[in-house]
Amino acid sequence: MSLDDLTLTGFTPSPAVIAAEMAIVGAAIQSKAALDEAAALLTPEDFYSEAGMVFAAAQDVLADGRTVEPATVMGALQARGDLLKVGGGPYLGKLIEHAAYGNIATLAEDVSADAQRRRVQQACQRGARMTTSGVWDPDADLDMIRKLLDEAATRRTGEMPSGVADEMAALLEELENPPTVQAGVAPPYKDLQRLIPSFLPGGLYVVGARPSYGKSTVGVDAAREAAIHQGIDTVVFTLEMPKKQVLQRISAAESGVQLTSIIEHTVTRSELERITDAGVRICAAPLTVDYAPGCTVDRIRATLRSKMRTSPAGLVVVDYLGLMRGPRAESRQQEVAAISRELKLMAGEFDVPIVALSQLNRKPEDRADRKPQMSDLRDSGAVEQDADAVILIHRDKDPESPRAGEVDLIVEKNRNGPTGVIAVASQLHYARFVDMAPNHTAPSGRPNLRAV
Repeated sequence: MSLDDLTLTGFTPSPAVIAAEMAIVGAAIQSKAALDEAAALLTPEDFYSEAGMVFAAAQDVLADGRTVEPATVMGALQARGDLLKVGGGPYLGKLIEHAAYGNIATLAEDVSADAQRRRVQQACQRGARMTTSGVWDPDADLDMIRKLLDEAATRRTGEMPSGVADEMAALLEELENPPTVQAGVAPPYKDLQRLIPSFLPGGLYVVGARPSYGKSTVGVDAAREAAIHQGIDTVVFTLEMPKKQVLQRISAAESGVQLTSIIEHTVTRSELERITDAGVRICAAPLTVDYAPGCTVDRIRATLRSKMRTSPAGLVVVDYLGLMRGPRAESRQQEVAAISRELKLMAGEFDVPIVALSQLNRKPEDRADRKPQMSDLRDSGAVEQDADAVILIHRDKDPESPRAGEVDLIVEKNRNGPTGVIAVASQLHYARFVDMAPNHTAPSGRPNLRAV
């Protein structure tokens, strides 16, 4: 639903605005130059009076390559079925009498400002009707009201698409003088940063794994790195673990105290001091954890829209995709596809990277090496299509394995860089994965890595 779809009652524009509309359109139906100038500043929907229908007909004439003049505009109005609605030829004659050519830009500012006022009132009326309706969905309806108000407040005319010269100059300037701070959010592991230097705004990053392989650990590591170590406003939507469990994991990872000791309340005094020190950092970090079983896309969007007014999110982590509820669909596959697409669109709408955790199906267990593939993402192939990058987790759970304690992060897809495999050390007793340092050569010929 958009503002243009809503009816409006009780709104009265000033006589000056109606006069401005008539002056603009009176000139536009007689002069291509005037029409071009007005079309760069206004849309037909910006007009309150019948002049908007005449303006739309004039644009039709221009789009068809015909000469813009009252006769051709009248013909276009007839073709649109709007000629009688506007009052026929006499109304066009009245517009011509009011035509103004020298100050279209100034008049357009008045029309645009009044159109914005009208749209704000439309949004408010719609919100009032929604709150008095017998059916009220807090997440979806609040987000719709915020969306309508944002659309009304930010809708602007008069901005023509620009050429690439300015952007190209800015790009060359960046290349010559690289910014000291990388755009986006750095991933939590240094080797991963070689493949994905940054989780970029507008990007959807999918982390997939079988149960208990560490996808939540990667999600929490990403949130810790962003909020606590980079100072980036981060929101974690957890559909599986209550907020307390997430904070227990973060506390263990930040303090280096075993997670089981924290859960069982068996920490020593020195460990308690380390947890307290970590707690100070955690409390000071711009981190929000939202425990939302059955979370919907509407809830996430509403949260991000609300934060836009105070502290816009710099990173979103969703744990995990398979537990989200989507719009009604014929199959779970279609439902997940819709959720995935909405997350990608949301990343662009709020200019924020989204890290979405996803469970893999059982196919890796049928393979000799048990290594996952991108096609193993559960429920929908649309997830891999929407994602800017797909990271799959693989580790050998055999304690006797020569690679016990190592975890492979397989970058199977990377829209903005290379793919590859990097290793991190598993320190699940501290609820974290950590960087590895090369020391020895593994039998496979790749570096054998040890936790730093």
